[in-house]
Amino acid sequence: MATDYYQLLGVARDASPEEIKKAYRKLARKFHPDVNPGNSEAEARFKQIQEAYAALSDAEKREQYDRFGSVDPSEAGFDPFGGARGGPRSRGGVHVDFGDLGGTGGFQDLGDIFGNIFGGGARRRPAGPSKGEDLLVQVEISFSQAMQGASVTLPVQRKVECTRCHGSGTEGTARCSSCRGSGTVVSTERLKVRIPEGINDGRRIRVAGKGTEGSRGGPAGDLFVRVSVREDPFFKREGDDIRTTVPITFPEAYRGAEVVVGTIHGPVRAKVPAGTNSGRTFRLRGKGAKNMKTRTFGDHLYSVEIVVPKVQSPAGEDAARKVSELYGEDPRKGLPTGLG
Repeated sequence: MATDYYQLLGVARDASPEEIKKAYRKLARKFHPDVNPGNSEAEARFKQIQEAYAALSDAEKREQYDRFGSVDPSEAGFDPFGGARGGPRSRGGVHVDFGDLGGTGGFQDLGDIFGNIFGGGARRRPAGPSKGEDLLVQVEISFSQAMQGASVTLPVQRKVECTRCHGSGTEGTARCSSCRGSGTVVSTERLKVRIPEGINDGRRIRVAGKGTEGSRGGPAGDLFVRVSVREDPFFKREGDDIRTTVPITFPEAYRGAEVVVGTIHGPVRAKVPAGTNSGRTFRLRGKGAKNMKTRTFGDHLYSVEIVVPKVQSPAGEDAARKVSELYGEDPRKGLPTGLG
């Protein structure tokens, strides 16, 4: 026997078709010419692996090989590179045009192709590197964290290559006990993610390379973190502007005053002009939220609200009568009393 196909694939002589197919796929990925460009030894080994699989994956050819130690070349021989290098060739009536199957003339996962030719019925799948899937997680942060920026640590579950079988799904001729044949395991990692200053509710942050690991040496996918911002009882965001309401007393509104206005950047002393009505809005430029794109700041808009004292007293009644005398006319004069 010139070549021991079982030894070449690393399986026992009583190996099941599934075990043979798994062993073949593992070796084909390792020695595929696309993974080893310009490596003539890897190419020769790949041809031997294809030859062994073609013989052992077919029941009749395997029986012939087990009985006589070889397979009739007129039935099982083929050139696994015939369609990709120099045009399609076949022997024994098996014609394989890899250009038709791949669309670009490049190599495919020939285990799936030969599985279809010899009755396996498996779907085709590219043998080259494949990028991992992207992941999406959500994090809730406070309004203060969104305005000032913060770092958060997130537990992220992502699929990574099984370290026991190195992604093959098998241990020798048996299924990997760690990943149960999938080639991947779920790993929980605690990732530190930076939340940029001024982030909006619902915005996504991309963390490159922290998604599912790629297969066959491909790059990992990305992690996307969707940010949910809790509302603040005092500050209200409108675009890049911030709105607040500032209570003032009647004397402050009547005579004018200097009041402290709280902003997301800290306290600011601002003037209230004499004769200010309740509900009037003032603007503090550049004291709003940071725009993540332009990196400029919005404004802070605060509306004043005149607060009436709750304490009732004779002195208060006297003061109220004196204040009422200051109104020259009814402040509600001219307002409609209904729709008609």
